[in-house]
Amino acid sequence: MIRRYERPIPIMKTERGKELAGRRNFLRDAARYSFLAGLGAVSALLVGRRAARLPGQTCINESICRGCTVVGDCGLPQALSFKQATQRKTS
Repeated sequence: MIRRYERPIPIMKTERGKELAGRRNFLRDAARYSFLAGLGAVSALLVGRRAARLPGQTCINESICRGCTVVGDCGLPQALSFKQATQRKTS
């Protein structure tokens, strides 16, 4: 049986070493959680856009949005343009 020489794992014995390791861990964790927060925000935006345009919607008012009863919940492109145009006029 051949035994290999195993080196002991170096342990930081100084206060400066512990301080650097703590700072390094903090920065690593901050970068990780910032990345995850950004990923979650982008995912929420993409899901929100898809939810606004429901598949299978059909116009019940011959594409005349003014006076339509369901224009508030409609996700068709004409209705979205209408809502955007009327929102600018009222603001």
